[in-house]
Amino acid sequence: MSYLFQIINSNAIEEYAPEKGNVLDMFAGSGMTAIASRMCGRNACVSDISILGKHIGQGYLTKVNPSELQETANAIINASRREVGDLYQTIRESDNKAVELIRTIWSFVYRCNGCEGDINYYESFKSAGWKSSEIKCPHCQHSFEKKTSAVIGEVPVFTAVKGEKKQVEQPLNKLDYENISQAEATDILDQIPNNEITSDREMYRRSALEKWGLTETKLFFSHRNAIILFDLWNRINAEQDDFLRKKLLFCFTAILPRASKRYQWSYKAPLNAANQNYYIAPVFYEWNIYDLFQRKVTACIKSDNFIGYQHKGTTQEYVIASAHELRHVSDNSIDYVFTDPPFGSNIFYADMNLFQEAWLNNTTNNKVEAVMRTTGGKELKATSAVRYKELLTGAFSEAYRVLKPGGVCSIVFGNSKGNIWSIAQQAIRNAGFIGKPLQVSILDKGQRSVKGLNSGHEKVATLDLIVTVKKETINKNQELYFAETKSMINETLDSITLNEKTTASHVYAEVLRSAIANNTCMADIDLHDVIESLSERGISISRETGNLCFKKTSIPEPA
Repeated sequence: MSYLFQIINSNAIEEYAPEKGNVLDMFAGSGMTAIASRMCGRNACVSDISILGKHIGQGYLTKVNPSELQETANAIINASRREVGDLYQTIRESDNKAVELIRTIWSFVYRCNGCEGDINYYESFKSAGWKSSEIKCPHCQHSFEKKTSAVIGEVPVFTAVKGEKKQVEQPLNKLDYENISQAEATDILDQIPNNEITSDREMYRRSALEKWGLTETKLFFSHRNAIILFDLWNRINAEQDDFLRKKLLFCFTAILPRASKRYQWSYKAPLNAANQNYYIAPVFYEWNIYDLFQRKVTACIKSDNFIGYQHKGTTQEYVIASAHELRHVSDNSIDYVFTDPPFGSNIFYADMNLFQEAWLNNTTNNKVEAVMRTTGGKELKATSAVRYKELLTGAFSEAYRVLKPGGVCSIVFGNSKGNIWSIAQQAIRNAGFIGKPLQVSILDKGQRSVKGLNSGHEKVATLDLIVTVKKETINKNQELYFAETKSMINETLDSITLNEKTTASHVYAEVLRSAIANNTCMADIDLHDVIESLSERGISISRETGNLCFKKTSIPEPA
């Protein structure tokens, strides 16, 4: 749960919706707007096409007794440990004592392009001083290239257990190998819930799933973790109390990415599981499921305390509906709309949600998802772009319809391409919001992605804007005008303070904010144009942090 985003959301709701007023979000995702509305005493009607989104939103909003939740979770974990928990048993090297392992780290094995010998990626990476560019075959010293080398298997390389004072890492022992072999001898992957990721899905191509042989969600789990997950899932579904079962299943689905091979290892720190693609790193975690589940239950109790349930007399509803068809909402009935639509082709949520939705026995209808395809040929891409604009226009038109006269709509949006911003800009205007925006503010949602860390080089924007518009009773049409991109960027650069903590994304967001506020067409304003203008001023981008780097001569002398 993003507490920063939640606080911003709550502040906006308190400013624009009266106490016990009505709030709408038609791109609800995980239901944060409904949660924020509950926290500040407003009613909310949120909707999305996402089955997983509704599951998460209702999971947060479901009220249970924290003691009962903890006790029920403990009982389920203990029963599961008695049944299948021996698969996590190991022998601690320091004292030869039987303990439960915390995690196992696995490595891909590649075939050398030189001698065709086996290359254990982890061991070779370690021997190269953790510099991937210096990895060589241990047999023939041939330089290793990951892109051109075939993966021929995966092997466990070490485990982690609790020591006397802290966690300790140790080599696998005989019991570890026996437990792994025992799990892999089962047909568990044919038993667990599963979704096929078909060839018509965007992520099928983007994640090269056919190449990797990963066209089903079940294939992202180790046999051992699949056994534990399946056992927990069955016990959770057997829970008789509807509210406890819903809360426990919410905790369960939340751990699935980390419980899979998608949880990336790094010699510096865990990289977690990317939510924008299906990817297994050359070194990955097999985490103890019981630890993950117990931690999530604890986190769930904390989030319940943060949300609070002190506001009575308000309702928060989550409806499965496409954003451009809000038939369940009456005209002129909403005080405030706060929504965060998909950003062009950034993330295909319906494709990524297949991973958790397999365990929910339901899947999102991706045919009405507001996204733009980047694969599948020119005709399909062009059709997708038209459909994306129509869906956004329809969604914002519905926002205009349901808002009361004088009602306010805040739209969170972010992209590094001006043509995508232009689509959003036109969609807002075509919906009826043709006046000058009330406010355009920059939103930093917090932790940046791995791609975001290299925003200056990969052309990925890491900041969003919140564009707030009003349903005027008499709306004066503010015509869009066109400005020369370079001049507009330089005007922005001259008007803001740049320092070593600034990123290219900050500058880009300021340029966009100025364009929207002044009704300037955004079609030609890309992040790479900002980076180019910075470069002309002798300012580069740090590969490590994404922050601006100044040449000594480019920093103004103090007055």
